[in-house]
Amino acid sequence: MDIITTLTDYPNQRHTLGLQNNESADFHLRFSGRERSWYYDIKYKDIEINSSKVVLTPNSLRQFKNQLPFGITFYTDGFVEPFKLDDFSSGRIIMAILNPEEVKQVEEEVYNR
Repeated sequence: MDIITTLTDYPNQRHTLGLQNNESADFHLRFSGRERSWYYDIKYKDIEINSSKVVLTPNSLRQFKNQLPFGITFYTDGFVEPFKLDDFSSGRIIMAILNPEEVKQVEEEVYNR
């Protein structure tokens, strides 16, 4: 699991996520003050996922597990979903990239698949 440490409290940010297979994915993270929520878009090769809400989950990209060679997890020490602009910069919410083995492990251990 590769923890992403470059996320800030800027409400509109773009990152390039380095993947284990020496490829990358474009990642756009944005905060909606009106909804008090974070959302993301991700593009990997010809796959685009838009306006996904950031929620605490073992694999936010689970529905694409057969199309993507990675997953994304969002987690915290508490049980409160991301709702503040500084959730990532303060370290309250952690984002990490899951490699294929970790995606499989989540499927087996969390979803019994």
